Amino acid sequence: MKKFKLAALSLTAVMFVSVSQNAFAHTRLNVSSQTEGTRIINHMVISHSCNDTTNTIGTSVVFPDGVDSTILVDGEAVEAQVLDYLENYGNNAQLILDRSAFDLMEEKIVGGNVVGFWAGGGPGMPNNLNVATPFRHTAARIEPSSCAASVAIKVSVADICEITGVDGFNDDVVRLWTHNNLGSSFDRVSDTDNGPATFTITRDLVDNPLPGTCGDGVAVEIRPSAAQIDRDMPIVIDGNQVWPQN
Repeated sequence: MKKFKLAALSLTAVMFVSVSQNAFAHTRLNVSSQTEGTRIINHMVISHSCNDTTNTIGTSVVFPDGVDSTILVDGEAVEAQVLDYLENYGNNAQLILDRSAFDLMEEKIVGGNVVGFWAGGGPGMPNNLNVATPFRHTAARIEPSSCAASVAIKVSVADICEITGVDGFNDDVVRLWTHNNLGSSFDRVSDTDNGPATFTITRDLVDNPLPGTCGDGVAVEIRPSAAQIDRDMPIVIDGNQVWPQN
């Protein structure tokens, strides 16, 4: 992978996403809430590098695919499918080409659906600045017969400062904005599950009112499975995995 130079080497270069230069700021979506059925240009914002001396050389982003995702209703896991709450979930993000920080970028496509994206190569993000990676974002429509007043999508992100294998992960080489309890190789080390970015789809109560039996409705949350994160978080170029190193 000469063009990325397996990027690993020149990479001090690969990948994607969240907000302001602050050691405690997380990588987050610029627009974190959207009314169902609407479309916007959104950004994943990387707010700080791994430490005060390293640049962020890449980023990788994963949306729950809705296939084996965990569904929570008012905080409790339920036996349900994403389509019980969202009508057209599965292909709601489209990456926009922007080489401001990273020269290479691509969508991650599984089963014809975009399940994430990555960016890397090029100058990367200096440790004293932020980077906003743009993509077109469509909010899926909420299933009319459901009691969902809102559906929160948990988006997992890895901001990469050095190419290593999984066994070399620490906060100085990669910042993992992921769940802390999935059991994946990319779980965040944290006492609380505060890692992923959240994108919340809100119900249009005028065009899509809640059924009369729903009261004020429920808050639904969609989380990825550990298997999906292990499959989709790595960065693969031309069939070769460039991060993490095998």
